[in-house]
Amino acid sequence: MSAQRLSPYHILYVDDEEKALHYFREIFGDDYVIHIANNALYGYKILEAYGQQIGLILTDQRMPGASGVELLEQARKLSPNAVRILVTAYTDYQAAVDAVNDGRVFRYLHKPWDPEELSHTIKHALDYYQVLVERERLLAEKADTVRHMLAADRVSGLGIMAEGLNHHLRNALTVVRAFIDLAPLKIIEELNGAPPRDGGFWLDIQSQAATQIDRIQTLLSRLADASQAKRLMRADECTLQGILGEMVNVFGQQLVEKNLHVDVELDPNLPPLMVHGGRFRQMWRLLFVEEITHLADGDSIQISATTELDAAGRSHLVICLRDTGLWHAHDRTANLFDPFFTRSRRPDDFGVNMMAIYVTMHLHGGTAEARMLDPRGLEIRLRMPLDPNATPQEEEEFFRKMNRHERRWKEREQGPG
Repeated sequence: MSAQRLSPYHILYVDDEEKALHYFREIFGDDYVIHIANNALYGYKILEAYGQQIGLILTDQRMPGASGVELLEQARKLSPNAVRILVTAYTDYQAAVDAVNDGRVFRYLHKPWDPEELSHTIKHALDYYQVLVERERLLAEKADTVRHMLAADRVSGLGIMAEGLNHHLRNALTVVRAFIDLAPLKIIEELNGAPPRDGGFWLDIQSQAATQIDRIQTLLSRLADASQAKRLMRADECTLQGILGEMVNVFGQQLVEKNLHVDVELDPNLPPLMVHGGRFRQMWRLLFVEEITHLADGDSIQISATTELDAAGRSHLVICLRDTGLWHAHDRTANLFDPFFTRSRRPDDFGVNMMAIYVTMHLHGGTAEARMLDPRGLEIRLRMPLDPNATPQEEEEFFRKMNRHERRWKEREQGPG
């Protein structure tokens, strides 16, 4: 059986005895990818170079320079999941016991080691490492799943709120709007046709009030659109290049007036996309509105896209939008998709647009995330499965998988027999 078929992980063996290194590679080289080092410093450099590919570290205790325990202590900081085994002579028994008790090593072995016993230990150690890696991946997946569950609940709650606001406030705003539109004319009638002494005042107030009513109605409409929690039918075919071309044409004049530069770099092998055409285009319109609104003259926007496979082998479209805008230290990207979050540069502007972008990706089975760039700028990453029939992982199935893994992990912790 080849090394790659037996285990995808490498083994690092550190020992100042050249014979021990030679015999180790001779015995196990056909079954595993072996790295050897004759001192702790060289061994640590190998670990830095290969990172998490190395699943098992074996080291002698007494070597010139740093000891085996010191190497394993440093290795634990660099690669905490790597399984660590101390190989020691009987005279170093107390050092081995201390290392095990301090949690720095998984096992200790006496020198000279027995090949059959060592073979069994290596198989168990790498199996244990694989379980640790899977556990870490599942915990990250669990956190991501919980986050999306909470987001879905929030979207649903906002949908209920938006429906109520639309129903109750729109009726009231219609009456207020009618009063504001008719007020100047009615005042003139009351004055027997004579205009008010300060007509500018009435006209200014009327214009400002009408503008604010329009703004409230637009906010309600966008909030209602953004809060739809029903999964979308992805039945419309389009290309990302075509969509972006449409957006550049629609917003071309505004981009020129504000001297904003847009660079697009797409993978030439991107396939056509199956999306909900109306919502997908609206998402891009809102993205361009956000960028034009919040960027300063001379800033730039870079849009790139490619495809990636997830852990289950499913193909996803990954879109990355980066800008060079200025963010203040107290602005947090974690709040960017909050409908009532206001950026410090635009305190009169709510974040409903960004929430609508988040919801659109969510209803396409995807995700939207944001992070600040150093020294300035914002990155928005959109990720969406290419298969329109792909469904998000069911929570019950996920937690059953977690429980199965927890049982396996406990079995590995207890060791063989």
